[in-house]
Amino acid sequence: MVRIRSTLAWLLLGAVTVPCIPSDEGKSLTDSFKQGDFFVHLRYRYEDVTDDGVGDRHARASTLRTAFGFRTAPWHGLTLMLEGEDVSVVGNELYRNAGAASLDNGIRDRPVVADPDDTEINQAFLTWQKGDTAVALGRSEITLDDQRFVGNVGWRQNHQSFDAVTVSHALRDRVSLFYGLLDSANRITGGRDEMTSHLANVRIGWDGAGTLTLFGYLLDYDAPARLPLSSMTLGARWAGKRPFGPSRSWVYEASFASQQDAADNPGRLDAHYVHLALGIAWTKVTARIGFERLDGNARDGQFQTPLATLHKFNGWADKFLSTPTNGLDDLYLHVSGKIGVIQATAVYHAFQAAEGSVDYGSELDLQATYKTEWGQVFGLKTAFYDSDDFAADTNKLMFWTAFSP
Repeated sequence: MVRIRSTLAWLLLGAVTVPCIPSDEGKSLTDSFKQGDFFVHLRYRYEDVTDDGVGDRHARASTLRTAFGFRTAPWHGLTLMLEGEDVSVVGNELYRNAGAASLDNGIRDRPVVADPDDTEINQAFLTWQKGDTAVALGRSEITLDDQRFVGNVGWRQNHQSFDAVTVSHALRDRVSLFYGLLDSANRITGGRDEMTSHLANVRIGWDGAGTLTLFGYLLDYDAPARLPLSSMTLGARWAGKRPFGPSRSWVYEASFASQQDAADNPGRLDAHYVHLALGIAWTKVTARIGFERLDGNARDGQFQTPLATLHKFNGWADKFLSTPTNGLDDLYLHVSGKIGVIQATAVYHAFQAAEGSVDYGSELDLQATYKTEWGQVFGLKTAFYDSDDFAADTNKLMFWTAFSP
């Protein structure tokens, strides 16, 4: 297969060398660059982690993410987007950064905070749009639905992006279609997973009832060490909100997926995924109870979602970034709402093995954010994982502030 990034290089070269041919609206290619927008996003974060499995030394990660780039105005339906990303350590590097290859800082006696010091091109893609159809080629962040299967891992300082061709189309205002051909996944550690993977996603909306999503994801990894993640996942998700009184609504979600080994996966994989949630939204507060199961056993393998925004699910202590051998059951209570000018969230998780009766542990997660009048966000986030029979007790304290000038 001809690598997508090579094709992108030729497209970018062509984009900057094409003569200034007027479009139907009289706009030249030069005009599209002159009318384009520069942007900068800044995010500082301090993350303190204790993990009894490592020892009594804290991880203290003080990092600054700077994302900067340029997007052209449309020209003949074409738009060029370029974004650089720099993650820099502020002060002493007192944490294991989980960096890939030369990005690994070599620290082993402190807990992991997966924010390696790195500078890279995070996004560089060309989009062509006509009507309700858009085609994108290049490196971009891709997020689908709630990011349980495909996401940009936006919490980490180095976002996940993909070298891909994507096609999206909106049909009759209620149906949207998406297809993506992935050449590689650029991971938060600075590493790259080369692959030939396919993403298909169909969303169908009904007024007052919710949205049905049907999806199929074929992951075909190239590297021998990643072949056990090659899989075919087929599934469906229903999510919606329905009023039942003044300022009150039911909120609900039901997801199911089946996953099997695919491509050159050397092992057997036959596992399922279930997520059910029901709650009430009342004025400024939403409360819901949910149950999520990722199957797993030594015979049939484990249900995995390696392209997901994993930090968003199964606790902010990040103890379940991969599914344990005997799977995972996560029974949780999630409450969020606004208290004055503060947006607050509290989540409690009870974790068990999906097969067998082993109690893994429990976790309490708390978060508060505040947005100023000038657009700067301040946030405080904590995670307290209490281990029973999986991993070790882990506590996290995370403070951040983000601003886009």
